[in-house]
Amino acid sequence: MKKLLGLAILSTFVFANEITVNDPYVRQTPPHSKTTAFFLELKNNSDKDIKLIKAQSSLSDTTEIHNHIMENGKKMMVQIPQITIKAKSSAELKPGGMHIMVLNLKENITPQTKANLTLYFDDNSTIELKNIQSRSIQK
Repeated sequence: MKKLLGLAILSTFVFANEITVNDPYVRQTPPHSKTTAFFLELKNNSDKDIKLIKAQSSLSDTTEIHNHIMENGKKMMVQIPQITIKAKSSAELKPGGMHIMVLNLKENITPQTKANLTLYFDDNSTIELKNIQSRSIQK
């Protein structure tokens, strides 16, 4: 039984190491804003594609995966079901592209804000990020 438990813990650790997260931050907001976004790089160190399927944040109860698309000559933001991180590759979540959208903010995002974010993947792994810094992003 102890060996089985040890293997379960080890396999969870290995899954968690298949994806690494680089440079996560959350966008600072003007007063009374109800939305913001997380940006980061997801690197897939494995030999198989892995999909980000869900995210949760300490900033709100509503978090979605979004992307920007061109439609009829206009750039539009749309919710997407997942982000595929190709094997031995990375996916960059950045302003104007894919990102994790946070709706119905509990409070403004200021330079002092530290946020938590949990990422859920289709291989049943999760990554918990703590004390993510905020940044002011110029348009």
